[in-house]
Amino acid sequence: VDALAFGTLLFLYGVGTMMSFTFAQLWLALIVAALWGLLVWWRKPAAFPYPNLQIWGKRDKDWRQGFAKLVRSIGVLSLLLALARPQLVLWEEVRKEGIDIIITLDISGSMTATDFLPNRMEAAKRVIRNFVELLRQKRGGDRLGLVVFAAESYTQCPLTDDYDFFLEALDQVQNAREGVVEDGTAIGDGLTVALRRLQSSPAKNKIVILLSDGVNNAGQVQPRDAARIAEAMGVRVYAVGIGTSTGTVSWQDPLTGRTQIGRVAGFDEPLLREIAQRTNGAYFYAADRNALDSILRYTLQLETTPLIVRKEQKRSDLAVWLIAITLSCLLIEGLFVHALWRRVP
Repeated sequence: VDALAFGTLLFLYGVGTMMSFTFAQLWLALIVAALWGLLVWWRKPAAFPYPNLQIWGKRDKDWRQGFAKLVRSIGVLSLLLALARPQLVLWEEVRKEGIDIIITLDISGSMTATDFLPNRMEAAKRVIRNFVELLRQKRGGDRLGLVVFAAESYTQCPLTDDYDFFLEALDQVQNAREGVVEDGTAIGDGLTVALRRLQSSPAKNKIVILLSDGVNNAGQVQPRDAARIAEAMGVRVYAVGIGTSTGTVSWQDPLTGRTQIGRVAGFDEPLLREIAQRTNGAYFYAADRNALDSILRYTLQLETTPLIVRKEQKRSDLAVWLIAITLSCLLIEGLFVHALWRRVP
C-alpha cells in the first residue's frame, strides 16, 4: 500500500511539473453554454400543463428518469468541453548556458532614409538576422527579446530561446510611418522598456543591443538618463549606428498627395557612443563588416548563467475523446430510454 501511495504521489508530481492542460477554444464553449442557458431560461411553460397523478398524492421517483438525466448531462458537458478543445501538453526541461539579450530597434520615420539600402530600418533588421544566426551557430543558449520604439515603445518579443519565433516577430516589425505607433524617436524610452524586461532576469550578464540613427526628439526619458539606469543595473549597451549625415527621407504631402524628397534624416553618432561608453559597452557602425563579429565576440566573452528552459515536447488534442463520450451518451440514452424502457405517452 505504501509503495502504491508513493507511486501515486510521484505520478501526481510528474503531472504537475511536466504536464499541463490548456484550452484552444475556451471562448467558443463559453458562448455556446451562455446561449444554451438563455434558451432554457427564455423557454416558456405550456399554457395548459398536462394532467398528472401528483394531485392524488406523492408519486415515487423512477430511478430510470434520474439515470436518463445523468447520461444526458454527461453528454452535454462532454460536448461543451469538446468545443473548448482541451489539450494535454507534455514539457521537457532543458538545461542551457547563456545570457539575456534585448535587441532595441528604432522604427521611427527617419529610419526610412535610403543611405542604407533599401533603407535604414531594413538594413538594421538584416544586421539583427545575421547576428541571431551567428549566435545560434556559436552557442544557442542565450535568450533574446525585441523592443521597438519610435515616439512610443513596446515589446515586440519577450525573452525567448526560440530563435525562429524571435525572427518571425522581427519580420512583423513595421515602420512608424505605416501607422503602428506615433512617429518620432524616443531612444530613452526604448532603453527603459528594454531595461524593464531585464529587471527580473536571473542571468548574471545582461546586455542591450541598440540599433538607431541616434537622433532623439521625443519621449519622457532622456537617453543619457536611461544610460545611467543601465549602468546602475549592470546592463551593458552595445550601440549600432545606422545612417550617414547626408541621408534623406521622403514623405507624402497631405495637402497635395505628392511625394516630397530631400529632407535630411539626421545621424547623431556621438550620442550612441556616449550611451555605449557609459554602460561599459561598445559602439559599432553598421556599415562595418566586422561589427557583427565584434558584438558576437563581446557576447561570448561574458560569463553565462545556467538556465532551465521548459520546451514543449508533445501536444495532444483531447476533443476527439470527448466527442466519443458524447456520442456514447446519446447511444445509451436512445437504447435504454427510447427502446428498452419505452415510454407510453
